[in-house]
Amino acid sequence: MNIRASRVAPPPARHTVNKGIKHFKILCNSALYNNCKIGYSDIMHHHLKNHKFAFTLAEVLITLGIIGVVAAMTMPSLIQNQKEKEYTTKLKKFNSLMSQAMLMAISEEGPIEDWGLTRYSSNDGMSDEELAQADISRNLFGEKLQKYLKTIQYCPYGDSCKNKVEKWKRYSLDGTEFGTFSPYITLADGTNILGVTILSPQCKSNFGNSVPLQNVCGELFVDLNGKTPPNTTGKDVFMFYYTKYGVIPVGTAEETQFTFEEKCNPSIPNIINGYGCTAWVIFNENMDYLHCNDLTWDGKNKCK
Repeated sequence: MNIRASRVAPPPARHTVNKGIKHFKILCNSALYNNCKIGYSDIMHHHLKNHKFAFTLAEVLITLGIIGVVAAMTMPSLIQNQKEKEYTTKLKKFNSLMSQAMLMAISEEGPIEDWGLTRYSSNDGMSDEELAQADISRNLFGEKLQKYLKTIQYCPYGDSCKNKVEKWKRYSLDGTEFGTFSPYITLADGTNILGVTILSPQCKSNFGNSVPLQNVCGELFVDLNGKTPPNTTGKDVFMFYYTKYGVIPVGTAEETQFTFEEKCNPSIPNIINGYGCTAWVIFNENMDYLHCNDLTWDGKNKCK
């Protein structure tokens, strides 16, 4: 190698490259310059990597507004659906408990027609003496039945309790207000048996095309959540028959008195509207009759 030549050789060329926003000086040997080029994508990558992004206040407020509108539209429906599921679960539980209790009472206490009950359907047209006898008879039924239930309160008919406990307004499925409710037998889970009728002490009332429906003794009314609203038949208040053979929900396909089609339809004004909903909830496990009016036992059993 020519030492003299190397001493006088010029230094490597210096190349300046503008990289993104910041200015960098990169020294490269002119012979290797092609290997020192920096692509545009590399420059932008460095720039984006060090740049912080954020939403503007306007963008955040618009997003929150959209979320609020969607929530306002969907939350009531979600809450309603959850309530209906809770009512369905509680009603099925009550049906099971009451059926077991009634069968045990019949087994231990003898046939209902031998219990010594007297007829009672309502206070209308009854003398004081007849009403007093009806109270005794209904309390006899309640005392026999509650032996086989887990209860936290028993409020028998008569001046001693029934006239002193809190009462709450009562509504039919279409929203018609009529009468009041008050607790009769309160179960351990808070469910209230509100009242009892004795339609036939010999269990001979005929309300349908099945053997139990042709041997009805009386009716039971139950409120799944006590005085908490809506206190509406077909929503949180339901009706059962107790028969010679046990308990059955009102409104089955074989029912002829309180049929589902006529007595479980919110569009039909009637103070007993809602009486025919019980069987539908238990067997179909929904309360879709609140949302559409074309449901039938032998056809459509859900709105969707």
